[in-house]
Amino acid sequence: MARRYQGLLFVFLLGVVGCGPAAIESANPGADCDALAAQIQQLEKTLFNAEEELEPNQNVRSELMRDYAAFANACHDDTKTAEMLFRRADLLRSAGKFQEAMTQLRDVHDHFPEYEKRAISAFLVGFIAEVELNDREQAKKTYEQVIALHDSTDAAEWARQSLLNLEATTARRNLNGYVNDSR
Repeated sequence: MARRYQGLLFVFLLGVVGCGPAAIESANPGADCDALAAQIQQLEKTLFNAEEELEPNQNVRSELMRDYAAFANACHDDTKTAEMLFRRADLLRSAGKFQEAMTQLRDVHDHFPEYEKRAISAFLVGFIAEVELNDREQAKKTYEQVIALHDSTDAAEWARQSLLNLEATTARRNLNGYVNDSR
């Protein structure tokens, strides 16, 4: 039940925050950020409109991850940069690159203080630690930080619920004799 809750929560979060697209061969500081963003949008359409495929095309996903990073490097001060990096973190997670996804989300949180999904970025670090890496201690610490830093947000409420879930599963594990289990 807890695993189902976690999976549904992640799917919900992805729906809330969105995902998104195209090929940026070489981005440079003088790049046209709008043109780069338009290229990304095209690639996003390619990746996310493949209805018959259950798994994203790995080549397109890799290209999109690279293009998001290229956009961020070339257009760091653009208002879309934080969103591009947030989307990149989602693709990293879907590719099984959990540590990289967590690092990207921390970067978004720490370097874009005005970004509307800043608190969600922080929460997702804990969520990935808990669900993907089974690192309950890291998840607990991260959830506590989310509450401390973003107390009046939805992400803080999700963190509170996740902490309750962690406590409940820890209590069940202890009753069943799984002492010192990191999961």
